[in-house]
Amino acid sequence: MVRFNVPAGGGRGDIRVSFGVEPLPADRPAPPGIITIGDMVTLDLRGDVTKARIAIDYAELPAGVRPEMLNVFAWSADLGGWVPLTASVTDAVDRTVAGDTALFDSFVLGTWRLGTDAAGDSITTDNGVVLPVKAGTDRTFWAYARAAAAASLADAVEHLSGPPEDLVCEPRAANTTVQVASTPAGRVDACVLAGTGSQQIRVRNRLPFPMLLQLPADGRVRPFIDTQTTADSPDALDGIRDTLLTYLTGAVAVGGGQTVTLELQPGAPGPVRLTGRLDWSVVALDTGLRQLDLLLPNSQALRPRTAEALLLAHAEHGAAARDALAAGDVGAPAVQNLLRATGVTGADRSIADVFQFGSCVLDRTATAAGASQDVLVALRNAGPTVISFTTDCLNTIYEKYLPESSRSAKAVLDTLKGATGAIRNAVPKADRKRGTGQVTVTLTPR
Repeated sequence: MVRFNVPAGGGRGDIRVSFGVEPLPADRPAPPGIITIGDMVTLDLRGDVTKARIAIDYAELPAGVRPEMLNVFAWSADLGGWVPLTASVTDAVDRTVAGDTALFDSFVLGTWRLGTDAAGDSITTDNGVVLPVKAGTDRTFWAYARAAAAASLADAVEHLSGPPEDLVCEPRAANTTVQVASTPAGRVDACVLAGTGSQQIRVRNRLPFPMLLQLPADGRVRPFIDTQTTADSPDALDGIRDTLLTYLTGAVAVGGGQTVTLELQPGAPGPVRLTGRLDWSVVALDTGLRQLDLLLPNSQALRPRTAEALLLAHAEHGAAARDALAAGDVGAPAVQNLLRATGVTGADRSIADVFQFGSCVLDRTATAAGASQDVLVALRNAGPTVISFTTDCLNTIYEKYLPESSRSAKAVLDTLKGATGAIRNAVPKADRKRGTGQVTVTLTPR
């Protein structure tokens, strides 16, 4: 049984609807972190509808799956995947699950594919990131989503403001000198590895806050994307973050304590200069991309191989496609040329969404007082403002696929508020000084 209701203001005109039921087809697989329950419900809708509520009966449940953990998922052709519906309610007496929808193609019941060990339950995002669920969390789909979002936020903070990683530079290149000037002195290290053809640059940021490192305009330096990133690695989304930065601002991110690897392409002789500064936008991008990975499953845009393909096409297509990508205009000829060159299929809309989110974050964080200069002394004031911008930018994407102002998604977004205090607490008081965090790395061939 299926029930479909259009609330007041959710549609107009003569609305007619019919349903079909069929097994989940091979070309619409469930996200890796989700298991589906029962058959797929297809919808034939006639009329102008913007919002509705759908309820689907469930029958026998697999072992270990409890009714309250069920949620309705809707198919989005634009995203090429299944989207969890919000405001879901399970009725264990009538054996139904209901949710609000702004999508009107097909639906299926599903829940998190839980992992359980001595530490408790965990869920896995589509990108393969394993997130623990706090003990005592209500066993419902959205309560687990909120707990996972909080765990993801904690991972992001640790990832971006942790203790310095080792800087391994063997074998070191003998034909290039590296000079680093940082404020305060000695807080950034860099070296070049020996190699044939393109060489690798490694840069370590020992300040306890992330920075943006501006790349040369000639394209001789670009991010190195590790497509072998392990599923539960905290840097699983670094590749797409740095791809966004490369396209939109010609920069790459270096987290606090992090060592990053860049590729130095053969080119004209002469010094190569990288300049950097601490920047809140890295925090905004990292936390936002993790939320997109959690709430919009199947997004091919968030996979390392997509990031690598986009970077390879950047030199030829990046400048022409930049403005249209920033606006989320997937139909623009320059964007279509870029996507054809990457060979990425079925991800057009999700790639445009991710770039639109990134552009929104970068544009808005640039307006926050203290977000682009004297960052460490402005942690208390700049942080909350930047996190509110992150939420606003995420909503511009969510509201394309989820009903506006849905409480379930808002509860997940509310976890972002914890980033401000966590980041501030990670920065020692001795580092909260005016004017810190400027860096210049100069590479000179001998």
